[in-house]
Parts: sequence; structure tokens; C-alpha cells
Amino acid sequence: MFQNLKIPILATFIIMALFIFQSYEIINLSSKDEYSKNMFELLEYEGKIRKALDKNETLPISLTYRYGVFDLKEKQIVSNLDARPSDLKFITRQENGHLFYKTYFSADGEFYYLVLAKKQNAARILFVAALTLAFALVVVFFALYLSFVSGIKPYKDAKKYMNNFFNDAMHELKTPLGVIGINLEMLGLDNKYVTRMRSALKQMQVTYEDTEYYIKRGYILFPPEILNLSEFCLERARYMRGIAMAKNIKIYDFVEPNLQIFMSKIEAGRLIDNNLSNAVKYSREGGIINLRLFEKSGKIVLVVEDEGEGIKDTSKIWKRYVRDEGVQGGFGLGLNIVQSICVKNGVEYGVKSELGKGSVFTYKFSPYSKSLLD
Repeated sequence: MFQNLKIPILATFIIMALFIFQSYEIINLSSKDEYSKNMFELLEYEGKIRKALDKNETLPISLTYRYGVFDLKEKQIVSNLDARPSDLKFITRQENGHLFYKTYFSADGEFYYLVLAKKQNAARILFVAALTLAFALVVVFFALYLSFVSGIKPYKDAKKYMNNFFNDAMHELKTPLGVIGINLEMLGLDNKYVTRMRSALKQMQVTYEDTEYYIKRGYILFPPEILNLSEFCLERARYMRGIAMAKNIKIYDFVEPNLQIFMSKIEAGRLIDNNLSNAVKYSREGGIINLRLFEKSGKIVLVVEDEGEGIKDTSKIWKRYVRDEGVQGGFGLGLNIVQSICVKNGVEYGVKSELGKGSVFTYKFSPYSKSLLD
């Protein structure tokens, strides 16, 4: 993506540099224009001062212009200057926010300095600078926006095509899985081969539901509902026993009745199914899995305990595409999906594991409170 954006970003910086340079030139020209205008007005005022001096009249008073008369030793004779220049070694000077202009005149055979001043108005220059900067920012923002849109469009299109592909693929998988399940039931056979097929089919359905949830969670809402977690756990345990039978694994449930939570049934199903499926996958043949649900300290606690090989690094199992060594199959999405569901619904989660003895996954739900939600 960055490669595609390199040229637009470079072009944006070039445009920005050109606008900064142009803004500097505009401000500079505006400043020179203001200087020329002020000098012309000071020269006009000088003419009025000289006329008054020649006629021995009172010097004209102005609200805009100020004057000062100094002898050749720079001693002030008369002045109404708001600010005096630091010295008189200039013809024109900009100092202390004023434009000064110095000239000479003679009276009674003596030469004097006449210093004229006008306060500079920076408002016009500041307005031009602000207007130029605002225009430059608008152009740069627009250029960056176009660069971003043009750069991200291929990735948005690719994501859209990928989502469409997965949705179509998932739809095409759903029908064959249903057909296989129906035909297995219609066969009416009950032997170890059929048991293994049923187990594999249910495992495929769990994987299918994980993948479907993972694809759709970005753009489909899974609204929460009042869920009897006790009945739901028993239902999911009955379903997962069909998978456990292939390895002669027993699933025992110890469930307190009528424990309710406020959560999406689909998300609760993904959480429970993934834990039971992983317990079956990682347990030894003929092992035992315990599913417990109880209320403790104001929380509804779900515990899934297996007698498998244990987990070497429990900190990594919640990451996407991570599976424990020595286990075949799966995409490593399951516990990452479980973690995202827990974070979304405020479920506390944790795991304890000991190599050679097994693992214990614990989840703590907030119980449904009718007084708060109804």
C-alpha cells in the first residue's frame, strides 16, 4: 500500500512547498507595497511641513503622521513622535513598528534634521498571510484526501472481492454438509466408521461456524439477548459428545440450573464450542472432559477442564493462527475468536495448564439483571 502512495505523497509535498514559496512571495510583495504606500504618504506630509516652515506657520498636526526636529548633534528640538529611532543615521528605516523618514531643512542659517514617522499597519499583511495559508491548507488537504482515496481503493476492492468469495464459498459448503448429515442419519447404521464420520462432520460444522463468524463479525451485528446459559451449555455438551465419541472421550457436565446472561447466542455458542472442541482435540483417547457452570461471588463461572497434554505457552494461544505443537487440523482461529467475544462482552477469561496433566479454561460472565435491562 505504501508503494502505491509514494508518488501521491511526494506530489503533495511538492505542491505544499510551491504554495509555501508562493505565499512567501505574496507576503513579501504585499509588504513592499505597504512600504511604498507609506513612503508616498510621508513625502506628501513632508511637503506640508516644509510649506509651514517656509511661512513660519505652526507645524500641521496629524493623527496618522508624527514628526520630530533635531539639531545636527541629534538633540531633540521639538517632537511628537510616539517612538524615537535609536539613531539618525538613516534616510528610511523600519523600527519599533514604525516607518521613519529623515530629511534636512535650514532655518536662520542652521541645518536641522526633520524626522517623519508613520505607524505601520500589519493587519493587511497578516490578512493576506492567513488567507494564503488557509488556501494552501485546503489544497494540501484535498490533495492528501485524493491520494488516500486512490491508494486505499485497490485494497477496499480486494477486501470486497475476498468477502464475496468467502461468502459464496461458505454458502457452497453449507449445503453439502447438511446433505452428508441427513444421509448419515438415513443409513441407520451404528458402527465405529459411521461414528467417526459423524464426529468428523460435526468437527467440520464447528470449523465452518467459526470461519463464518470470523468473516461476518466485521459487518454484521450479533445483538445480545437473554440467554439461559445453563440450558445452552447442556445443549452444546450433547452436541460435542458426538465429536468426542470418535476418540472414546467422555464429557461430563456439572451445571447449576437457570443461570442467565445477556449475550448473543451465536457468540456464546462460539465460545463454548471452541473450548469443548479444543478439549477433545488435545485430550488423549479415552480421556475425560469436565464442563462446569456455577455462580460464585456475583459472577457466573464457566470452566472447561481436560486431561490432555497441557499447553507449553499459555500467553500465545489467544493469538490468531497459533496452535499447539503436534495437533493436526484447524486454522488457529478458535481461541482468537473466543478472546474477541470475551473482550466485546466484558467476559473475564483465563487459562491454567500443566504439561502432562491438562488445561483448565475459566470464563466469568456478568449475570443478567432484569432490573437494569428491562
